[in-house]
Amino acid sequence: MDKFVVAIDGPAGSGKSSISSLVAEREGFTHIDTGAMYRAVALEAINRKVNLEDENEFGFVKDIEVLYKDGKTYLNGKDVSKEIRTPEISSGASLVSKYKIVRDRMLIFQRKSAENGKVIMDGRDIGTIVLPNADLKIFLTAKADERARRRLKENKEKGIESDFETILHEIKVRDYNDSHRAIAPLKIAEGAILVDTTHMTIDEVIDHIIKLINEKRNKNMANKESSFEELLNSYDIKQNIKPGDIVEGTVVQIRDDKTLLLDIHSFTEGTLHLNYYTKDPSILSFKGLVKIGDKINCKVTKVEYGQGRLDHSLIMLSRLDEEKNETFKKIIDAKEQNTILNVYVAKEVNSGYLCSYAGIELFMPKSQAIKDLAVKSNVDVKVIEVEESRRRAVVSAKAVEHEKYIEERDKELEKINVGDVLEGTITKVEKYIAFVKISNIVGVIKARDVCHEFVDITTVLHVGDPVKVQVLSKENGKLVLSRKALIKTAYQLFKENHKVSDKIKGKVTNKQPGYLLLEIAPNLKGLLHQSEYSWNPNDNYNNNVVIGDEVEVAIISMNDEKENIRLSRKALMDNPWDKVETSIGEVLDVKIKEINKLGLVVEALGVDGIIPTSETNVEDTRRDLAEYFAVGDEAKAVVVEFNKKEWKLKLSIRKFANKEERKKIEKYLQNEDVTSSIGDQFEDVLKK
Repeated sequence: MDKFVVAIDGPAGSGKSSISSLVAEREGFTHIDTGAMYRAVALEAINRKVNLEDENEFGFVKDIEVLYKDGKTYLNGKDVSKEIRTPEISSGASLVSKYKIVRDRMLIFQRKSAENGKVIMDGRDIGTIVLPNADLKIFLTAKADERARRRLKENKEKGIESDFETILHEIKVRDYNDSHRAIAPLKIAEGAILVDTTHMTIDEVIDHIIKLINEKRNKNMANKESSFEELLNSYDIKQNIKPGDIVEGTVVQIRDDKTLLLDIHSFTEGTLHLNYYTKDPSILSFKGLVKIGDKINCKVTKVEYGQGRLDHSLIMLSRLDEEKNETFKKIIDAKEQNTILNVYVAKEVNSGYLCSYAGIELFMPKSQAIKDLAVKSNVDVKVIEVEESRRRAVVSAKAVEHEKYIEERDKELEKINVGDVLEGTITKVEKYIAFVKISNIVGVIKARDVCHEFVDITTVLHVGDPVKVQVLSKENGKLVLSRKALIKTAYQLFKENHKVSDKIKGKVTNKQPGYLLLEIAPNLKGLLHQSEYSWNPNDNYNNNVVIGDEVEVAIISMNDEKENIRLSRKALMDNPWDKVETSIGEVLDVKIKEINKLGLVVEALGVDGIIPTSETNVEDTRRDLAEYFAVGDEAKAVVVEFNKKEWKLKLSIRKFANKEERKKIEKYLQNEDVTSSIGDQFEDVLKK
C-alpha cells in the first residue's frame, strides 16, 4: 500500500514514542514523534530565557526549525534528542504545547509529514486535531504508577538522574494539564482503539498494534477490490435526483465559454453556467479554467422532466456552495501558512470592519486595522483566527503592516555596520536608557554612552530631540548606540587650546599622599606630583594648600591614549640651589629667619640652611634660643654638611667660634716666647 497513516495518542509516559518507533522500524513506516517537537520548542524557550507562562513571548517559533527524522530530534540543525528528555523540559513541553502560536506552527510540519507514504505519528492530539482522517487511530495508555516506573528506567538507561516520586508527580500534573488545556485537550479521538498497556510487555504491545494495522489495511484493500459488476451497478442512472442533492459530475462539453455540460449519472446531463460556477468577477470564461474530463462537485438546484423526452429534460447545477468551501479552505490555509489575503472592506461597525473575500465575510477588529483604512477599498490582511465550525475568521491589516515594517527594518539593519554614524530621533527616555528611532529601526543608548561624565540622562535627552549617534553593536535586531562617541572629551577640548609648557591655574580637589588633583577645566583634572610641587624635596605641600586653593602650574605632559595630564609647580620657579657653590669648612655670612626647638633656620647664599641647637654657641642647650638670638640677627657660621641635590645646608656657629679662638691663640704664640708649661695651659682649648 502506497499510503497508510497511523495516529497514536496517549498521556505522558505511556510509551507512545518508543512503541511507535519500534512498530515503524518493523513495518517500514516513517515515525514522527510530535511530543519531541514540543520538547524542542520548550528547550529553545528555556535557552532564550523567555517566560514559559507568557504566550506573547513565543513569537520566536516562526524563526526556528524543528525536524524529527531517523528517530532523532533536530533543533535548528542540532541533535537535541538527549537534552529534551529532562524533567525540566518535560514540564516545559506541557506548558508550551498549550499555546496556539506553537501548535499552529507545529501543525503545519506535522500534516506535511503525513501527506505521503506510510506514517506513524504519536502525540496528544494526533487523532483529534492533526490527523483526524488517519487510517488507524489508537489511544495508548497505562496506569500512572506504571508509566512513572517506565520513565524512571528510561532515564536511568540514558544516564539521567531522577526519582520515582518526582516522576509520578510530574506525570499526574502533566495528565491534568494536557486534559484541561483550552487548545487541543488530550482525549480519545472518535473511532480510536483504546490499548491499555499496564500489564503488557513491549513486544506484546508492538505485536498488538501491528495486528491492528494489518487488519485495517486488509479491510481497506477488500473495500477497494469491488467486482466489475459492483462498479457497473454503482453507475446506475439516478432517476430520483432532486434539488439540494450533491453530485459529482464529469465535464463532457463546454458551450460558448460560459456553460458546461456534466455527466452526473442521471437521465440527462447537468448544466452549469459560469455565474453559478463562481462569483469571482475576474473570471469571464470557462476557457483555460476547466477541460473535458474534469470532475466537479455541484449542488442540484433545479430538475425538469421533459414529459418523457430526455432532450426536453433539464438539471441545473451550482458550484457556488463548493466555491465557498474552497474559499474558506484558502482562508484556513492562509492562517496555517501565514500568507496574505487581499480583502474588500465592505462596512464599518462599532467594533471593527466587515470584510469580504470571494464572497466569504470576514471580521477585522479596530485594534487590527491600519491608520486611514477606507471603506469600499481593498487591503492586504493576515488571518489571525479561524473558527471552522461556524465558518468565521478574523483578519488583521496591522499584521501585514508590521510584517512589512520588520522586513524593511531587517533590510536596513543589514546595511548598517558597527562604527557607522547615524541620525535619529529620541522616542523614549528612561532612567538608565533612551530609545532612538532611525527610519524603521529602533536603537538604544545606555546611560553610560550618553556623555563622558555621569549625568541624569533625563536632563540631557528629551522625546523628539534629534540625535547623532555611532553604532556600537547589533543585538537581536536592535542597535546599541553611543552619543558620547561623537562628543569630544574634556581632554580633547582642553588640548585644542593648550600645549605642553603652558602656564595654567587649577583648583585643588583632592589631596593624597604623594600627589594633588587639580581641576584645570570642567570635568578635567590634572595630576601634580609631590616631586613637582617644589624644588625643595623636603617641602610638605600638605601644610601649604587646602581643598579649594588655586595653584599656578605648568603643563609638563599630555597622554592622548590615557587622556591624562601631568602638572608642575616648580617648573614655574627658579631653582635657587642651581647657583649655590660651597664646601664643608667654609665660613658663610648667615641671617636668622626662624627660631624653633630644633635650632636656627638661616639664609645663606640665597638659600635656607639650618644651625642645630648643638651647633650654636649657647652652652646650656636647655635654654630657649630666643634668649640669645633674634630673627634678623646676622652671624658667621661654618659649613658642616652640604648636599645640593637634597637641598641640605647645615652650619655651625660653635665651630666658627672655635676657629676664631684658635686663630687668636696662634697669633699670640707667634708674638710671645712661651714655655711648654704655658702651652700645657692651652692644651684643652686647642683640642676643642
